[in-house]
Amino acid sequence: MNSTLKSMLIAAAAITSVSAFAQDKATLDLLVKKGLITAEERAKTLDEAAKARSASGLNKIFVKEDATKRLTFSGRVQTQYEAISGSTTTALGAETQAVDFSNAFMRRLYLGFKVDMGEGISAELVNNFADNSSNLDKAIFTAETSYGNFILGYQKVQWGLEENTSSSKLLTVERSASNRFWNESASATNGRLGFGARHTGLHYANKYAVDAAQTLEYGASIANAVQGQSQPGNFNNDLGTFANLIYTYKVSDTNKHSIGVNWGSQVDSRDATGANSTGVNSAKISGFNPYIKSQFDKLIVQGEFISTKNEARGALANGLERKPEGYTLLAAYKFTDQVEGVVRYSQLDTDGQGASFGDLYRDAKNVGTNLYNKFDSVYVGVNYYFVDHNAKIMLGYEKAKASDGLTANTLGAAQDSRKADADIFRLQAQVLF
Repeated sequence: MNSTLKSMLIAAAAITSVSAFAQDKATLDLLVKKGLITAEERAKTLDEAAKARSASGLNKIFVKEDATKRLTFSGRVQTQYEAISGSTTTALGAETQAVDFSNAFMRRLYLGFKVDMGEGISAELVNNFADNSSNLDKAIFTAETSYGNFILGYQKVQWGLEENTSSSKLLTVERSASNRFWNESASATNGRLGFGARHTGLHYANKYAVDAAQTLEYGASIANAVQGQSQPGNFNNDLGTFANLIYTYKVSDTNKHSIGVNWGSQVDSRDATGANSTGVNSAKISGFNPYIKSQFDKLIVQGEFISTKNEARGALANGLERKPEGYTLLAAYKFTDQVEGVVRYSQLDTDGQGASFGDLYRDAKNVGTNLYNKFDSVYVGVNYYFVDHNAKIMLGYEKAKASDGLTANTLGAAQDSRKADADIFRLQAQVLF
């Protein structure tokens, strides 16, 4: 009976070890300890299991195409908690307290794959699973040549220092209202321009080393004017063009300074109310975005300015051309290798274009849906790095304000004395792999 039991236990351990080697190693150790099998039988079983795993291919990753030289996986997990409270005032100065709002959610869940085909040819696919429906973050085909990198597909164009800083490397929990005005998607309920961020098209990037300390980076994009993977329905396939230039002087890895400028121009395929159109009421948006970024050992300072000229869209625009302007200033100081303090100031003047509070300060829709002309905010935060940006916690408080309420969601609408403000607390944890 004991011999039969022993044989059954060894056979069961051998079979299951193909799929759960570590767990069954512990099981075999326990059997040896109980005297049901010998140490030699344990070693033989583990050896047979290892051979079975190798033969089955469970220790390997197989790619569909033999031409693949290298396959890289990447991921980003961000969990966030936010608490927002604020108030608004009427044109007569009466104050209304907004309903407090708090939420815990997955901010980003990125999973990426990059395949290297050799000869400078590669492809990359990144998706964000954090929303109710998955969102494509990047899908590109890259050819690296002696003349620079040619990239075909869906990715961010160069517009906005904050926007083109990866969300994994941001020093603040969320990007500023000034950045969101130009780069978040446009809709009929707000004045956001949907100008930068992700576009489908042809992108180019190159770098020239002046000497050991100085480099020039430059690039350009010709892409769909409308953000997104493709233009739905009968959209006129208008094009947007972008170009950028960056000069960097590097003394050391912790003492480096960059100055750059982005330029862009595209046709805004929305009508005067902000709704999608077939191009009948389309108007050009064009402008520039200079910025600086410097690191002095433990201190990082950066600033950027964004300005565009927006042609009038349709009859409701009253023939008015808008010139919104915004800027952001940031300073971060590392008190230790793990603790960093951050302050940021951001200001935006939409020049009558208007935007709602909740569309520029993420998730602050409890403050109301009114449109405002001017926005400014102060952010104070602390970042704690466990393993650099690969594992960190960020805590931030933002005092956000809006003023010069607009009486209607149309260009040329009258302004009044309505205001809004909010206290925004955010806590975010991040892991990269």
